[in-house]
Amino acid sequence: MFRLWRTLPVLAVLALLGASGVEAQVDDAQNDEERAVIAAAQAVFDAMEALDAEAFRNSMVPDGFLMSVRPGTTRRTSRDDFAANIARRTQPMIERMWDPEVRIDGPVATLWAAYDFYSAAEFSHCGTDAFQLVQTADGWKVVMISYTSQAPPECSMHPEGPPR
Repeated sequence: MFRLWRTLPVLAVLALLGASGVEAQVDDAQNDEERAVIAAAQAVFDAMEALDAEAFRNSMVPDGFLMSVRPGTTRRTSRDDFAANIARRTQPMIERMWDPEVRIDGPVATLWAAYDFYSAAEFSHCGTDAFQLVQTADGWKVVMISYTSQAPPECSMHPEGPPR
């Protein structure tokens, strides 16, 4: 009986270490998927800044769209119409998110983040982006971006200040 009582704490510690090791592997896998979702959203911003309409199209599913939400009005823009707008621009569209929150359930993900937006170096607006994404054979793709469009103090500008 004495040996059993001495062995139980050791077994309990080993069980906890084993469980935490499994949990760490699950956390790492989840973190990898969260990073992939964030990278998919960032690909949209990178395409906008580079004025690369094709990269923008490739970041979204074919039927993807954007939904601008302002007080009293919403406006829906298809992926292809927004890409055409990018192609016509001469000044980069700089959108920066911070503190993204990611939720994933199998092949579906949501990313929620504050953002600010500049046309070249000129501040335009800020708000919240809500991305809906789906995992495809080519990786995570954006289905929809809904976003608020406001000005401070209703929303915050990027903590690092204006883009450089």
